[in-house]
Amino acid sequence: MLWYTALGILALAIGAIALRITEAHIKGVNGARRFYAVACFIGVVGMVALAYAPDILVGCLGVLLPTGIAFNVTRAVSVIWVNRRVTSDVRATVHSWLSQAESIGEIFGGFALALLAKAAGISIALAAAGGILVFAGAMVLRLGADRASTRISRFPLNAIEADKPTADPPVSE
Repeated sequence: MLWYTALGILALAIGAIALRITEAHIKGVNGARRFYAVACFIGVVGMVALAYAPDILVGCLGVLLPTGIAFNVTRAVSVIWVNRRVTSDVRATVHSWLSQAESIGEIFGGFALALLAKAAGISIALAAAGGILVFAGAMVLRLGADRASTRISRFPLNAIEADKPTADPPVSE
């Protein structure tokens, strides 16, 4: 059981290093998109390594990559991304929606992966989890730098906010 604790502590240390590197090099919205996508793809490598690990060392690496790097970096970058792109009057609401979407995805995705693991085996379920990370990383890369920010500012939450001036530049289509 001590090895499991050591693995958790090592994942936290790797996560702290990954966050420091991200903090030092993240510049602008495109940087956030790139770091998010790279973190997703690092998570994929870890999930596949864990799914098909021939020995304990590769299995530990398969645990460290997603838990130490991918999950920590994507969570932090998503907060940074929202903070940079959303006006302050709706920022808390967007963070709340993001958190709820993440929780709902973990609940239903976890249930679906558990059913898959029962039907096809744990290796297939872990590979499928890696496939979900590929999909998330690809979606983030496909988002245009201006497209997401204009959608948030063009659709106010209620009629009162529609009358408020926003700090966003006018959108030309």
